[in-house]
Amino acid sequence: MAKRKIIILGGGMAGLSAAYQLTKTPALRDRHDVTLYQLGWRLGGKAASGRDERGRNLEHGLHVWFGCYENTFQMIQEVYAARDPDVDWALKTWRDAVKPQDYTPIGTRDAAGRWKYWPLTWATNDGVPGDGRLLPSWFDVIETAINWIILYIKGADEPSAAQAISVAGPPPAHTAAVATPSGVLGGALAHIRRIGAMTTGPGKADLDRALDLVGWAHTAHAGTVGAAAAPGSDDAVVHAIFDVFVAVVKGVFWDLILPDAPLISLDHLEFRDWLLKHGANANIVAHSSVVRLVYDTLFQYENGDGATPNLAAGTGLGVIMRLVGTYKGSMMWEVQAGMGEVIVGPLYEHLVRNGVTFEFFHAAAGLEPDDGDPADPHPPIKTIRLTRQVRTLTGDYRPTVRENGLVLWPTQPHWDQLEGGAAMQAAGVNFESHWCDWPPAGPEVVLQRGEDFDTVVLAISLGAFKPLNDQDPQLCGTLIARGGAFADWVNNVGIVPSMAVQLWCNRPTADLGWTSGKPATVAGPEYLNIWADMTQVLAFETEAAPKPLSLHYLTGTYATTLYRAPASNIAAPAAASAEIRQQAINWLDDSSAGLWPAARAEGHFDWNVLSAPAGAVGEARFDAQFWRANIDPTECTTLSAAGTTKYRLHADGSGFSNLILAGEGTANGFTSSFEGAVMSGAAASRAICGEPTHVVGYDFLERKPSQGPGE
Repeated sequence: MAKRKIIILGGGMAGLSAAYQLTKTPALRDRHDVTLYQLGWRLGGKAASGRDERGRNLEHGLHVWFGCYENTFQMIQEVYAARDPDVDWALKTWRDAVKPQDYTPIGTRDAAGRWKYWPLTWATNDGVPGDGRLLPSWFDVIETAINWIILYIKGADEPSAAQAISVAGPPPAHTAAVATPSGVLGGALAHIRRIGAMTTGPGKADLDRALDLVGWAHTAHAGTVGAAAAPGSDDAVVHAIFDVFVAVVKGVFWDLILPDAPLISLDHLEFRDWLLKHGANANIVAHSSVVRLVYDTLFQYENGDGATPNLAAGTGLGVIMRLVGTYKGSMMWEVQAGMGEVIVGPLYEHLVRNGVTFEFFHAAAGLEPDDGDPADPHPPIKTIRLTRQVRTLTGDYRPTVRENGLVLWPTQPHWDQLEGGAAMQAAGVNFESHWCDWPPAGPEVVLQRGEDFDTVVLAISLGAFKPLNDQDPQLCGTLIARGGAFADWVNNVGIVPSMAVQLWCNRPTADLGWTSGKPATVAGPEYLNIWADMTQVLAFETEAAPKPLSLHYLTGTYATTLYRAPASNIAAPAAASAEIRQQAINWLDDSSAGLWPAARAEGHFDWNVLSAPAGAVGEARFDAQFWRANIDPTECTTLSAAGTTKYRLHADGSGFSNLILAGEGTANGFTSSFEGAVMSGAAASRAICGEPTHVVGYDFLERKPSQGPGE
């Protein structure tokens, strides 16, 4: 039987995941002939990284893995287990490649407006991410959250029973607990365990009793400790967490459990509006880092502007429930080397061994449907057009090298493999850029259905085929012109630009003034509001002596509309890079004291802490660091704005019979994330061949409470 010819457009994590699943077993490899076409010289998409001439690893941004990334962990475990055992790998097992990171401080401000960090440490557990076990139920997640809040309350200034009763009155009669917030929450915990174990759904009276208990504890805490808490103090943060938690529990009970409705039923509402609907404090919703951290983590700001947060309520709540209530091992895990070296390179070599063909330096230029039968509501894709960016001197392009037990990608192409490579290098050509104006290497590559392919997986980021201006030719213009679900998806789901900075320092982190442990922080000062100490990566970098003593990754959204600039505006990347450089310099000078108070000199950032060539002085030392503006449409994050979830399409929902969709912008169960991309690739494979039969967590947003936790 002839193999099905499958073309995958796009080598980000969605495309790689699809290729992985389509060729996972010998039986699948006998059925599928898979070719992946990729713009430029490397794979990984927003997770791509590369080594520069100094031996430093350069990322698109800060990437951490959460302990609920079931499908991502399963894939890396399988890929590492299948590697050549005779090679002396630098990262021998998946546990060498990613390690727990349970310390995630939250940025906040004190009464004087100074930045400080609340030291949040997550409990670890015995779970192993990627084991495929069923997810906890709603009540399991609520139980977990209540246990944490009890610990937070006891760890701060809990009011006495007399103080609590003076504010909230006697506790509800149906609890025999001690009349303190933690005591009554303990009673609520026992009650929720009982109703969670019911064989039929709980009734309103059961939920009312639980809310009475939680509500009394909140009122007692808010009216005593919360009312007196100084801004930025531990008590103020716990007060905000408790307030948001009560609103979430009310909303889950009334909007989801009682009507037996899925999370996506809330997505017509913005997350903050949903919290307010269920009684959250308006000041906390508007200003607390406890709320802002959700938006920061997911990059959910229109046009990257921190003044315009927008996150669909059910999607936001679903992410919180997954992150907080379903993690295994550790809440967060950090990669130990570059993303390209930890997962993209090993996955690429695995796919090559499994027979996947890679065609680098091919930019998708057009998809055209077969219009031979106007009555066909779901016509197939007939033609794929691609631009050949370069020609190689001999044979296929070889993108990686093995060095020191790692699979490495360069930050620029291997110019010596390309025709005219020296001239391209001298001209500074960037084949990954939307604004690359280097002429094509010959005529278009035209692929025809039935001859070159049977099925096409569109795994390129949504921004690449979104109409962002009225000048650029459209990759999917003919598909969009037909209207329907595909056009609605492309036109209604937005994208978000971001920025990234990496700093190599000649002092350890503790000597910069951060002494509480290795952190990964969130909700700090904009726009570089996420910071992780990534010093562990230095062990795998090959920079000549003197080696830096610490390494720091910072990221956040980028308030700009430059991502909409037409391809003819070749100055756009340089303009964005210059702006990010100045923003980063200003941020270090004005806003970094909360992180690194010892990296100051006469009230300003001490540029001497940055590792730089001899002779570099002041701000010029920043130029030896790395920064990037992620404004290329393929590099932008997908926006999960209120009212837009209904437009997201599943893998088989394109409306074209042989066009399968993949990417974080699709309906995938985990919205815009590394895991969402991996899940979407698995769903694309399932739409083609029925495997994998299960994608853990894929139906999380669409599953009703009565249907159980899902898989």
